[in-house]
Amino acid sequence: MKKIVLSLVMGLFAFASHNASAQVVGFVTHPVSVRGNLEIGLPASGWGISLDTIAVTGRLIVGRGTTVLAAGDSLACDTLLTNAAAVAGKIVVLYRGSCEFGTKALAAQRAGAIGVIIVNNAAGVAGMAGGGNGINVTIPLVMISNADGIRLRPSIDNDSTVALIGQKRGQFANDYGFTVGNLIRPIEFSVPRTQALNPGDYPIKLGANVVNYGQNAQTNVNLNVKIDFTNPAGTTSTVYNQSGTLASLPKDSIRQILVSDFDPSAFGRGRYLITYEVTATNPDDFNGDNVSTQGFWLTDSLYSKARLDSAGLARFSGGVRPSDATAGPYEYGIWFYADRGDLVRVKRLRFAFVTNAGFQLINETVVGKVSQWLDVNTNNAIDPGEMIEIGEGFYTYTDSLGSASLREVAITDIATNLPGVRLDSNGVYLFSVAYTGVQTGVFTSIDAGMDYTASQPLYNQFIAPVFVAAWNPNGFGPTRVPAITAIVEEVGSSVKEIRNDLNIRVYPNPVRDELMIRINADNAIGAVNYDVMDIAGRVVMSGTKMVEGLNDQMSLSVGHLQEGIYTIVMKTNKGFNTSRFVVAK
Repeated sequence: MKKIVLSLVMGLFAFASHNASAQVVGFVTHPVSVRGNLEIGLPASGWGISLDTIAVTGRLIVGRGTTVLAAGDSLACDTLLTNAAAVAGKIVVLYRGSCEFGTKALAAQRAGAIGVIIVNNAAGVAGMAGGGNGINVTIPLVMISNADGIRLRPSIDNDSTVALIGQKRGQFANDYGFTVGNLIRPIEFSVPRTQALNPGDYPIKLGANVVNYGQNAQTNVNLNVKIDFTNPAGTTSTVYNQSGTLASLPKDSIRQILVSDFDPSAFGRGRYLITYEVTATNPDDFNGDNVSTQGFWLTDSLYSKARLDSAGLARFSGGVRPSDATAGPYEYGIWFYADRGDLVRVKRLRFAFVTNAGFQLINETVVGKVSQWLDVNTNNAIDPGEMIEIGEGFYTYTDSLGSASLREVAITDIATNLPGVRLDSNGVYLFSVAYTGVQTGVFTSIDAGMDYTASQPLYNQFIAPVFVAAWNPNGFGPTRVPAITAIVEEVGSSVKEIRNDLNIRVYPNPVRDELMIRINADNAIGAVNYDVMDIAGRVVMSGTKMVEGLNDQMSLSVGHLQEGIYTIVMKTNKGFNTSRFVVAK
């Protein structure tokens, strides 16, 4: 499994990134029977050679060490390859397992290989940590999936397979397309259907940043975006088909093509498969990146930014942790911008951790949390006291299978001590899991296949924050998505109508002495009864306020309260609402 340790630099977690017009690929050019794009994983930052500006093309050959599987596939865990003479000047294919990636790559390099392809021993691909020998590797290296390795092996054994690995810019005369990070898509993979009940509730932005990688300028560049919807009964229909065009796309350039927003409220629960396709006047010489499909779900019970499989389980291929958290505590989660959060109750969080070899999670306890971010000073930073925990749960591993397996933690409302935590409308929430142990080899699992780079600026939302000594709202950026899923239930519409009759906002927050409360409703308010409860649910203040008309403002003296988190509950004869605030001395 992939482990990535990132550094905190000037308040932001830094990670390896590619030039805006770069695209690192694995592409088989010969024979025609296997020609095409390969799904690839790249080395983690800090070792190997960057492929952003270089590429190698060569014939593929299986490298062989002294430790060989029964089928003859080399693990290359030796200092030298036994077939070094045949390897020189070629791209060496090795197999994952038994030793570090850096050891394998260095053995091929010493034999004169011009590049390395490592075949994964599981589905999909992963990033690769270099280990002790990674710093000495200076040739291009990528990982391909187990499925691609099986598909290519016959032609490799026939000495007829030629591939390109590295930066493909300028390699072909006509070459245009996009990466996953260039696609503009929903900023979540799965969202409760309550967030898209009415027209305009949940507009989905669509489009792509199209890149010209080739040697020639392109004309009449067309981006088509199609959405096929499959309802719960299994019936599929095309519900959206729009195109946008560019008159020209200069070589070595990137241009954004937007199409109209899509509103899923008319269709409701089900799977939405978004297909992006780009064409131009000149046929594309590299056709591996002209079409891409992205999934999106409206469900009754799941919220996730990571991809989910057909059983609703998050996909993940490794993990991350902050570099300044060699052990716990650290916390990592996903944002939920809940315009209709009042229709949602969070019951459980599903998560996974991955450990290095030699580490286990037996008897380790992790904390699942639901928190609300109150950006009181609207500075787009999580200042002290602005992240208010409203629900939590504890999970203790009792078996040795904890690493890289999904688990669930039940969430309890801190204010009421009841199962599940109810959200408010127009709130920003964090669903997170905190590692509090002392081991150095524990990482939060991520879905490395999601990339919200192009989508994030248009939605103006953060993706997944992380906490060590302070909160970083952007976390590891839009390419590192934790495999955390919130399991929710819908709150009945009748409750929604009552709760939303009264809207309140408290400030300043945190507060020292005087708490101001703005009150408004759609109808005349009248008498308002209020209770202030501490984190244990005890009522520490109460009273009544008369409101004439639709809105008013009141103040409460809270300077006598101890530092901590409090909940204010305000009730009328028509309904109620709540808010949380922090007393800080």
